[in-house]
Amino acid sequence: MTERTGTGPAGGGDRAGTDSVAGGAATPGAVPGDRQRPPDPSPLHLWKLAYPLLIAGLTQIAVNLVDTVMLARLSTRALSAFALAAPVYLVALIVVRGWATAVQVQVARRHGAGRPGEVARVVRIGVLTALAAGTAVGVLLYAVATPALTVLGAPEDVIGPGTAYLRVLAFAVPVAAVSFTLQAACAGIGATRVSMYTALLVNAVNLPLGLLLIFRVGLGVTGAAVATLAATAAGTCYLLLYCRTRLLRAPGADTDPDDRGDRGEPVESTRDIARSLWRIGWPEMSTLGIGYLNEALLVGFAARMGTHDLAAYRIVDNLLLVVFTVMASGASAVTVLAGQELGRGDRDRADAWHRAGVRLLLLMLVLPAAVALVLGRPLIALATADPAVAERAWEATPLALLSMAPMVLAMARGALLRAAGDTRSLMIASVTADYVLLIPCAWLLGVYLGYALPGMYLAWTAFAALYALLIHSRYHRHFQVKRPDPAPGA
Repeated sequence: MTERTGTGPAGGGDRAGTDSVAGGAATPGAVPGDRQRPPDPSPLHLWKLAYPLLIAGLTQIAVNLVDTVMLARLSTRALSAFALAAPVYLVALIVVRGWATAVQVQVARRHGAGRPGEVARVVRIGVLTALAAGTAVGVLLYAVATPALTVLGAPEDVIGPGTAYLRVLAFAVPVAAVSFTLQAACAGIGATRVSMYTALLVNAVNLPLGLLLIFRVGLGVTGAAVATLAATAAGTCYLLLYCRTRLLRAPGADTDPDDRGDRGEPVESTRDIARSLWRIGWPEMSTLGIGYLNEALLVGFAARMGTHDLAAYRIVDNLLLVVFTVMASGASAVTVLAGQELGRGDRDRADAWHRAGVRLLLLMLVLPAAVALVLGRPLIALATADPAVAERAWEATPLALLSMAPMVLAMARGALLRAAGDTRSLMIASVTADYVLLIPCAWLLGVYLGYALPGMYLAWTAFAALYALLIHSRYHRHFQVKRPDPAPGA
């Protein structure tokens, strides 16, 4: 599914270091697994966990926007190099993002079960594996930077700066992998303000350093890459300091596999934990990768409609990215809190968090959609001075927002399935809806029949409806039919 790639770690919390949230989140001096009476499921409690993730997600969008604006002011050549190279770097990050989701799910389940030693072991294994995978992907990115840009059709004068950009950011991939994993682990215990503070720190480093390196030092596109690398490293250092005593060290973390864990059960081996992470992680990685491919296909369809339609598509798609980021923060909170309840063995409360999530996500769609409909024309005018582009973007906006309506139910129930570790069903539903409806209907309605962007967003609506139906079917089998809960590590 093209789930508008951009969901970060999930969870919630109060002050970094003194979090107090549902599911036994940390209090001052506490460790993962400390038990507190969880709150009753409600949209308000979900919001308390979701809003730091919302701020973090919007801040991450701002980082890309700042780089775009700075390089646009430098030169068209610099902006073109960035526009071609940045998506290649995004592909490299997809792998590590999927792995971070697996860590979050496993941490939430063990935290809910009150097993701090297992939480620490999962985080350690997750971080080491993410570092190894990130290093391998970084090496590959460094090696294929020039061929990748050539395949994308980059002009000769763009390949040089684009290659330099990617080779600098190849060193950022393992750093970002550790960052994503630690943010996901913090979210799993409810400390989502950590993600917010990390994103704000990254932005605070990236902006002034980018201005210095791009303009003052004269490094151009390479300067933007170095600023991104330094900002990512700064955020990761903060996360390591925060997690060093709260997550990476806990009673029972160094227990021998032949001994007994926090509650006397046999301790899982490193291999078993890695396998359980892989079972959850690989479908997430696949879904993100296929979604990115489909987004490229849709951009190609828009390009075939004409230059004005392509420009309008980018404007509307950016609007939907903001709406999706808002909704994804709520869905992530459902994943964390439902996962903690499943760790305790309480399926009914996990389902209750999902139902509260439906109500919250509905508000998270209606409010920004209302703003977009009321202020749509002035906002679009800020993005383009071309009246033809503005008119096409405005014509497509209502249908684009409508396409998100079925996603309220799909994202809430998908979050519950993800908390249960059932990412494979989400992947199957996503790919099915993509290639049964989205891609063929987008081509048929948008390109072949000439309905342009409204036709494409009708295809998006059909996709979302089928995806929601498939997710509902799996949710019904998983949670409406009573069956024993899987073990927290399953």
